[in-house]
Amino acid sequence: MLNGMSRLVLFLAANPNPITLTVTEQTRDDLAPRLTQIVRNGHTQPIAGPDGREYVVNFSNVVVAHFE
Repeated sequence: MLNGMSRLVLFLAANPNPITLTVTEQTRDDLAPRLTQIVRNGHTQPIAGPDGREYVVNFSNVVVAHFE
């Protein structure tokens, strides 16, 4: 972890290279218990970045997701 930050690592079906989003611990704590269900159901989910930006992830394209 990076000083109160975590990394959400996403592996997409059509891309062998992972996408990494830096998120706050609060975002991780909110998403972590639901991450399996979000990926399984292919939800579209807004993800708050630490800089105030909001990313929207379409989890129907995500094969594997985990926090580092």
